[in-house]
Amino acid sequence: MDCDRVIVGEAVTAGYGDSMSGARMDGYAHPPASTECRPKVPHKRALRAELRAQAAGGQQR
Repeated sequence: MDCDRVIVGEAVTAGYGDSMSGARMDGYAHPPASTECRPKVPHKRALRAELRAQAAGGQQR
């Protein structure tokens, strides 16, 4: 959802529905605190940084 990396291990459900490529469900994403997710697009990198900070503080978006 945030990046193009393969999700190996834990994933969270963000929504339901098939992906356009059929490679995986669109609804799965790296967990908020995951360091495996490294988005290429600047606004997605900012969102991921915010999610990591919230996860470290015990908050959810």
